Amino acid sequence: MMIQKYLDSLLNEGLEEVRFRFRQRIAEDIKNRLCSLLARWEEEEYRETILFTTKEEALFYEPYAEKGIRELVVAGIRNSMLEVAASVNCKDFKMPEPLSDKKIRELTAEAIRYFSDCELRALIQEAQNTVYEDVYEAAKCKYPLAWTVLSKIALLEESEWGFDKIQEEKKRVLTEEEMRTEPKIQKVICDGFTLEFDEYLEETIREVVGGKQDAFYVDSFKALSRNIEKVLHVIQILLESDRAFVTCNYYISNGYLEKRKKILRAAHNEKEMFMNTRITGRTPKKIKEFLQIFV
Repeated sequence: MMIQKYLDSLLNEGLEEVRFRFRQRIAEDIKNRLCSLLARWEEEEYRETILFTTKEEALFYEPYAEKGIRELVVAGIRNSMLEVAASVNCKDFKMPEPLSDKKIRELTAEAIRYFSDCELRALIQEAQNTVYEDVYEAAKCKYPLAWTVLSKIALLEESEWGFDKIQEEKKRVLTEEEMRTEPKIQKVICDGFTLEFDEYLEETIREVVGGKQDAFYVDSFKALSRNIEKVLHVIQILLESDRAFVTCNYYISNGYLEKRKKILRAAHNEKEMFMNTRITGRTPKKIKEFLQIFV
């Protein structure tokens, strides 16, 4: 029982700053994410679509691991409810301060080492024999257009590809008057995991959908959210409105995709975000055109 052993030993011991009942919540969420991915590991589209959203970060983690292990750890562990304990919303877990960056790096490195030593076939079988909630399938079903387009770029071997737009019934775009009169969302502090939209994100999406901005830009997927359901939700809104989602590595729209051949590392601070916008050599044309806005 390698997954359960990890949850009971390494994870439990590594989260000593977190009260036991909250450790249990984090462990349950991680179990669901690991099992959701591993139980369907041999379904290439499903696996690669989930792992795709982690590559801007996972490919640069240490220690080195065989293909897919670092992405598995980021998707199943780093991009889990663990983020709440590492954020300003750690108060939800009755913590006086969030887990440090050093602690998060240690937890992630330990998980990579642990799962690198596990036999993949045994992990798959354990996941298939475990009772869990398939969190990724639930998100896929809620946001099918976003999932379909992400699956295309996840499996794309070239740097760019145009395809026939996927026809899906579009939701009616609100008029300016409706936008002004629509009730304001409640103020929230987003922690990188919550599914809620804060006022800044809400306003940015409105500006892109309304044509005031050319596309929705974030440095990386994790800069938007570590929760894949929220990522899919935002992309679904943009694609339904025939708008693009752009990171320093990817251009994603309904009908055209681009990806860098050499992925840039996801920024950790504002300085690194700025530097990523300046790296345009051998960059596909749409990404390059968009990044030039920041010059």
